[in-house]
Amino acid sequence: MSWRILPLVAALLASSLIAGGASAADAVIAIVGGAVVHPERAGAPSDPDTTIIISGERIQSVGPAKSTKVPRGATVIDAKGKWVIPGLIDSHVHFFQSGNPYTRPDAVDATKVVPYAKEVERNKARLPTTFKLWLASGVTSVADVGGPFWNFEMRDASRQSPAAPRVAVAGPLVSMIDRPQLDLGDPPIIKITSPEAARELAKRELEHKPDFLKVWFIFRPGDNLAAQEAIVKATGDAAHAAGIRLAVHATELDVAKAALRAGADVLVHSVFDKPVDAEFLNLAKRNKAIYIPTLFVNDGYTLIRYNSWRPTESERRLADPQILEHMNDLEHARKDQLPAAMLTIIRQSVSFRPGVTTIAMDNIRPVWNAGIPVAMGTDAGNIGTLHGPSVFREMELMVESGLKISEVLASATVNGAKTMGMEKDLGSIERGKLADLVVLNADPLGKVDNLSRAHRVLKGGKVYDPAELMRSIK
Repeated sequence: MSWRILPLVAALLASSLIAGGASAADAVIAIVGGAVVHPERAGAPSDPDTTIIISGERIQSVGPAKSTKVPRGATVIDAKGKWVIPGLIDSHVHFFQSGNPYTRPDAVDATKVVPYAKEVERNKARLPTTFKLWLASGVTSVADVGGPFWNFEMRDASRQSPAAPRVAVAGPLVSMIDRPQLDLGDPPIIKITSPEAARELAKRELEHKPDFLKVWFIFRPGDNLAAQEAIVKATGDAAHAAGIRLAVHATELDVAKAALRAGADVLVHSVFDKPVDAEFLNLAKRNKAIYIPTLFVNDGYTLIRYNSWRPTESERRLADPQILEHMNDLEHARKDQLPAAMLTIIRQSVSFRPGVTTIAMDNIRPVWNAGIPVAMGTDAGNIGTLHGPSVFREMELMVESGLKISEVLASATVNGAKTMGMEKDLGSIERGKLADLVVLNADPLGKVDNLSRAHRVLKGGKVYDPAELMRSIK
């Protein structure tokens, strides 16, 4: 493990003492009297007055409270009048980014206000807090689909902290374009110009045992799509030979089809430019691909640029207070600190409806109806999309797109487990599965905001009080 992350591990272990986690390898916990929601049952009603028995990190039994005996000495969580769901899963995040206006200088250049090197060091040092934000939001697993090589150290740190979600991870993105603004010696995005170079980068990443290889498939007018597809295929072939999956950023229909032809297993964004067609759907089904809509992230950038970003109620409760403090910094930046074009945009101060592409929203239902797994993912860490409570913005937009709340919940549990590659262990409340659960104060099938009302969060049988997690954050 790198010297850069050793202090982080020590901080994580210390933070677990104040994070509200209660655990022992052989601990027995009984969640008594709650209504258990089963997202895998396609909108079936909750099972009322249910008891869940947890032994160690796994669910031992689930049954009616009247006939399910609570073992002697068990720790009891009274869930009467509450609802229990599987832990939420965000299938698209980036820990190398923070969500604040300084985290992507290739998109918003505010480096005269905060140098990018300072932002990166902040993100590394702040990982213990970022981990807690996910748990406090009821998110017990996340897929980080691309970042610098220190992403693998971040995964190690998450595994050594009980106050952290499960993390699946990819390393640097195989990219069709360069992003020198992000290169401090360990770039998150690496331009690749040939299949040979793609195989070489894949070899370097595979030494770290990633959960995915990732391609940033950016196609611009004049580019050779076939040549780019060959780079994607070389990366996918390397991933599949190693027994892992290929994730691809491909936001146009023709590019997404090329990605699927090249072997993509996960599409981390919607198709934004055209309605999906039969060819796309057939390719996705052939690959058994997962489709992650990622609807809000573009709005986050737009709202920050126009100085119109405001926290939601759940973000005021569950986001990193240090990040919230800086979300509107650009409004107050001096003329000499921002490019003139950025100042012009910020000063317009227009009022507008967030600009999610209608086509992207319209594409979700036909993808879902085709039987292609749709997984909830936020792209958290990008400017305006905060780690943790951004999941509630994303799920609201999925409902606006025409999915039922029960379907959205399935996308954030059952299908998220597929993204994590942990369908046998996560995504539903059943005997033998990992005890990653959320006890809610309100009915999650009533409205999306109720999903943010966590009374307790369990990850691997360890119990967290979201309020205590947030109070432990400085």
